Amino acid sequence: MNNTIHKNENRRLIFRAACMICACFLPTALAISAESPALIQPALNGNRGPFAIAFTKDGTKAIVTEFDEGAVGVIDTASGKVLEHISTGGTQPTGIAITPDGLHAVAANSFSGSVAFIDLTARRTETTLLPGAPWGVAVSPDGARAYVTVSQLDQVAVFDAATHKEVGRIPTGRRPRAIDITPDGSTLVTANLTAGSVSFLDTSTMTQRAQGVTPAVNLRGVALFPDGRTVFAVGQRAQNERATETAVGIWSNQAFVQVPNGPRNGRQNLWLDLMGSDVSDPDSVVMDGPNGRAFITCSGGNSLNVVPVRGNGDTVTIKAVGAQPRGLAMTPDRKEIWVANLLGNDIAVIDAATLTIKRRISLGATSRKDPQMLGRYLFGTAEIVKGGQFSCNSCHPDGGVDGISWKFTHVQDALGKTIDRNVKGLRGQIAADPPYRWSGHETSLASFVDEEVSGLMQGPKLTAAQNRALADYVGSLPLTPNPYRRSSGGLTDDALRGKALFDGKAGCIRCHTNSKQNRVPKVWIGTTPKGVLLQPPRLEGAYDTDPYLHDGSAQTLDEIFSKHNEEKLHGNAHLLTEGEMKDLLRYVKEL
Repeated sequence: MNNTIHKNENRRLIFRAACMICACFLPTALAISAESPALIQPALNGNRGPFAIAFTKDGTKAIVTEFDEGAVGVIDTASGKVLEHISTGGTQPTGIAITPDGLHAVAANSFSGSVAFIDLTARRTETTLLPGAPWGVAVSPDGARAYVTVSQLDQVAVFDAATHKEVGRIPTGRRPRAIDITPDGSTLVTANLTAGSVSFLDTSTMTQRAQGVTPAVNLRGVALFPDGRTVFAVGQRAQNERATETAVGIWSNQAFVQVPNGPRNGRQNLWLDLMGSDVSDPDSVVMDGPNGRAFITCSGGNSLNVVPVRGNGDTVTIKAVGAQPRGLAMTPDRKEIWVANLLGNDIAVIDAATLTIKRRISLGATSRKDPQMLGRYLFGTAEIVKGGQFSCNSCHPDGGVDGISWKFTHVQDALGKTIDRNVKGLRGQIAADPPYRWSGHETSLASFVDEEVSGLMQGPKLTAAQNRALADYVGSLPLTPNPYRRSSGGLTDDALRGKALFDGKAGCIRCHTNSKQNRVPKVWIGTTPKGVLLQPPRLEGAYDTDPYLHDGSAQTLDEIFSKHNEEKLHGNAHLLTEGEMKDLLRYVKEL
């Protein structure tokens, strides 16, 4: 396995900055073989999906969430031996935290919507329901409370760690994921994925004290400085003010030093593309305060970048650290960094002093092989993109939306390069529901994927097998469970009244059949220039795909009708009373 260390000198940084400005001279993406990319091999023969890592306070054990197996792995830190796997009682576990006594762990089951309270001694798990895609986990320094980000509902749920009962909610920015807590337990910080902000939360009053705003989205990682007041966050900045004529510069990967107050609520932003290498899709962050550096996993670049947090030094890139690294943690003795390679079924152990890979720890046998593994890898790698600055996962994080609208030049349809296109979610097993795009331009998912890779990404030509694998993966993604329905999965009474309106008085069913949308003709609803028709979208999953309309101009479902229906062409929605509209929107939210 390639274990290259790359140091950026000042002359090279200046040269690369000049290259970025003129959007030229950057190398094209690495060619990939018919089976998989050259440098990194995803775990095609079985993957437990290591996602996040936490160490016991004494450093003797590491607990790793296993995204693909619905479990945590317990590892002896010294020997690297996997001692056991304990079920989390749910699916796709992400965040993990351990109580100070080392006896219990708390994990978030992101897809099934629950929190796992794991007794590490008895090897027993109890789960508490928490709909809304729970993601990150933090435990208070005294071990009394557990805090879990609820991504779809823009909240942090607060639990009594002893009773496993929920005791409150704290509001955040849009789609919180990563979370950290101050050493005294008084403040939580969350990275809000699509809000592009960091929330500062007061744990005593359970309120949001402030948000540190960045010019980016896809904030996936956040970590506190030793002072407990300043944070380091990583995200991606969309260069969507201009048309996408070249893949170079569409996205930039950045890090932000954030405080609750001050100009734009921030102190500094670092352009990782100019400082490091293979930095696509920065994900998780660990601070090494005494040494003035931050460790950042870059899942699209398959790398670990070590960045001077004040920008006054060289960045070191550990290349080919693993297949799409996501989580990482530093051992309590500060001697090692452990990196969870989500699609590699292993953990890379990095020597913190020499910044070299000391060893790899396999998570062991799996219960099944993922038939979508190659497509899943291609979706998340920047190797198929010219310049290597982003991946499919940048615009569609985990199959969702980035909340950004773009002007495309590679799609030859009526929207052209002047009309904004709001990014659409890919979830809902869309293979069975063509056509695709707001214009309905493609009737085949394979042709849609091919046009994106060759046109938008301008990367190396995929083989027929790779194109098929990527299309199959995109077409297989299920909807996330709806957090607004009854716990039984049924519609609420408000939504049932809304369904009657949807099918009847409001006339929505004429354009939004919620199945076989290819049988629905294109329409004009007054939101595009005259004659520019749109393909009515399927509405299932609308609860998790804001903003709305073809250009993303409606921030909420209500704004579709209250601000963007002047022509009264959106069915008969203009005939509804205020109460009826409320019921109708509730139904759409529960689809």
